[in-house]
Amino acid sequence: MRTFSEQQIVALAPNANAVSNGRKISNGGGFVSRMRSEDDTFYMGECKGSGKSNYVVSADFVEEDKPVFRCSCPSRQFPCKHALGLMFEQLGRAADFQTADIPQDIADKRARQAARAAK
Repeated sequence: MRTFSEQQIVALAPNANAVSNGRKISNGGGFVSRMRSEDDTFYMGECKGSGKSNYVVSADFVEEDKPVFRCSCPSRQFPCKHALGLMFEQLGRAADFQTADIPQDIADKRARQAARAAK
């Protein structure tokens, strides 16, 4: 399982407020589900949000030095507080992540990215 230090999470954050809010989400039990891929390159969670439906947040480490964070929340910050919260979940609750297949839409995005890089 991939692990992070708190310093690595802070270094990825757009600002200190996002770190604080991400930590609050994780510590407050904001995540209702957590999963990781068998190859340990993809993490995803479902997080309670301010709307009716939960936010779907993911961290894709197919390129180790260029992680891609995605979230269904309306934030314009990348990574958003939910993505940072997911990383804090990995830091403190690694055993709670279930192993699952990478969603097809993410596999498709990875394939398109690889094709662009090959050009």
